[in-house]
Amino acid sequence: MITQTPWFERKFDFNFPVGLFPVIIERLEGALLRIAAMTKNKSEELLTRRPNGEWSAKEQVGHLYDLEELWYGRIVDFLSGEEMLRAADLRNTKTHEADHNKKEIGKLVELFSSARSKLIDKIKDADEAIASLSALHPRLQTPMRLIDHLFFIAEHDDHHLSKIGMLLRET
Repeated sequence: MITQTPWFERKFDFNFPVGLFPVIIERLEGALLRIAAMTKNKSEELLTRRPNGEWSAKEQVGHLYDLEELWYGRIVDFLSGEEMLRAADLRNTKTHEADHNKKEIGKLVELFSSARSKLIDKIKDADEAIASLSALHPRLQTPMRLIDHLFFIAEHDDHHLSKIGMLLRET
């Protein structure tokens, strides 16, 4: 089996047209349904299992929710004309301290869904000028358009959805 590339080792090429905006929005919306479908009717034991000390499926979902505040804040940065996007907490302190394994999976999915819907509502009607707004990404040290930021979020979703899928398939 091919080992998944760690997130911080990923490289990004944002060389695509703004016309992909509707596709990226669809991916962002689709994450809600995918998470709900993947975690439905799974046992608490399976959802909280932490092989090799890594995050459980619940913690992966919780992490996606935890980052929605950052993603939304960066959209505000773009819309406000900031030169650099706000930085992420690269230690993921919020996720480590949240104790997501003690929460009901339905509640975690609901929290993520609500936060993601807020994000999508903020940008779904953007025009080409707004989707093309640019700012510097603090970790990547590269200019990023708003549409690139949305692609980055979708890739981050898929990274963790893949982890969730692997956790829930393993026995």
